[in-house]
Amino acid sequence: MNLTSVIKSKSIAEGGIKGEPDGFPIVLTASKSEISAFSGDPFGAFIATFPKKIIPRHILNENWFLPDNEPNGRARFMPYGLRKVESILMDEFGADNVIAVHPDSLDRFVGPKTKVVGISSMDPMGSAYVSFTYNSLLAIGGASVDELEFYNLVNHPALRRHHPAIVVGGAGAWQVRDARKIEEFNVDCLVHGLAEQHVAEVFRKAMNGEKLPREVYAKAVPVDSIRPIKRASSYGVVEITRGCGRGCHFCSPTNRSRHSLPLDLIMKEVEVNVKGGSDSIFTATEDMFLYKCGPKFTPNREAVVKLYKSIAAHPGVEFIHLSHISLAPVVQDPKLLEEVTPYLLEKTRYTPAFRKGYKKPFVTALFGIESGSIRIMDKYMKGKALPFKVEDWHDVVVRAAGMYNDNDWRPMGTIITGWPGETQDDTLETLELLDKMKDIDMFYVPLLFIPLEDSLMRNERSIDLDYLNDEQWEFISKCWRYNIKNWDKRWQPFYSFAALFSYIFYFRWKHGRKVLKPILSIAGLDSFVQRKSMKSCEEELCQEAQ
Repeated sequence: MNLTSVIKSKSIAEGGIKGEPDGFPIVLTASKSEISAFSGDPFGAFIATFPKKIIPRHILNENWFLPDNEPNGRARFMPYGLRKVESILMDEFGADNVIAVHPDSLDRFVGPKTKVVGISSMDPMGSAYVSFTYNSLLAIGGASVDELEFYNLVNHPALRRHHPAIVVGGAGAWQVRDARKIEEFNVDCLVHGLAEQHVAEVFRKAMNGEKLPREVYAKAVPVDSIRPIKRASSYGVVEITRGCGRGCHFCSPTNRSRHSLPLDLIMKEVEVNVKGGSDSIFTATEDMFLYKCGPKFTPNREAVVKLYKSIAAHPGVEFIHLSHISLAPVVQDPKLLEEVTPYLLEKTRYTPAFRKGYKKPFVTALFGIESGSIRIMDKYMKGKALPFKVEDWHDVVVRAAGMYNDNDWRPMGTIITGWPGETQDDTLETLELLDKMKDIDMFYVPLLFIPLEDSLMRNERSIDLDYLNDEQWEFISKCWRYNIKNWDKRWQPFYSFAALFSYIFYFRWKHGRKVLKPILSIAGLDSFVQRKSMKSCEEELCQEAQ
């Protein structure tokens, strides 16, 4: 059956879809963990990067994984990238022939007439920064929630029974290839990068029963050809910029030219999300201060403030979430935070009403510190400091982080160790920067270096825990010591007990005595370490445990 006959045989009035025994020609979906709402907190989704067997069942409860469908069976919310694909395919093949559904609903919509199933995935094999780092540190084995849910999806009985073509895209598509799972998962085509220019052609071939290319590497499309989404995205995501241009070697978006999307397009997508039932808007960007920025990354304060003022004023928007921010722009233009924060603080989800541990409302987003070593910064990410000199990186970081705090922000910052060629002196410089930030109220995310697909460092090797030196272990422990201090001191006794218990009965067998000092530091027992040798510390702890 060719494309034309498939479409003619399937014309269903929108709103009357209940599930069709013959299936829909094009079905789009994602794994449970990547489609779930996580209580409306987008940062809560990070829990799915951890091994499923260590997560209490009450955390991964049915409220997170329960299908959220419209009466006609369509998923109410889907990942933003998949909504972009859906919009293109609806224009190409007709809205009645494309449906985006929760994975639990595949039996209702995949049938004999289903020609192709498109799957979006961010971290299908647990190989992204957070999952790789913390699964390595925990060293308990077992697949992450994201990995298990992706496995369950590609092995869904409806897919195995009807054998539609399987197209996998999203930021994690490369992981399936690198894990050599393409054949095992019956994947016909992997689509890498921004798929808008190629997705219609791939799906057209699948609809006509033609053989698909094993992999497609998509190229960027002109901004004026970007189409708005037609249905609500998870967390109310709307895209405000693409690319970055700072040229960080370890990251792919920073090596793409930056583009700001028109305000009218952004507001169209805000309206789509609100009409679709979302009370939040999540602005997707590599850095919100890149929006319509000037030469040398000079922030455009007027444009940034107008953007967030417009979103905050839109009827039905109760919350605004932010993805990524940066440090240098707020140092360059101190009034930027002063003027934009009131709109964000008014719409923040992070209030005492949301979580009892919060003393007052605050704004949060993620920025990259990445290293305190000027040599590493100069070698791999000189552009992060622009318009300042990379030699001033410590000053830029400390000043910017302090300014965020002064304006009621509690940001999160990623810092990486294990850079190719990283020396002991490099790590000591990072520890020095952390010491300068000891009074900053923020959440540190220490990470191990991994080579990402489509980055300039893709051929480098990831760091192995067995090769971490004492300073690198100290770096990880200091980050988490500060996190405990900054976010909830009341739990310090629990953290102390858990850290010591885990060392005595587990970590010394997994990582050896080298992790005792950092664990004692997390437990708040630094003075105990200074008075004793590591061997005597371990002996005394084990005696007390017995």
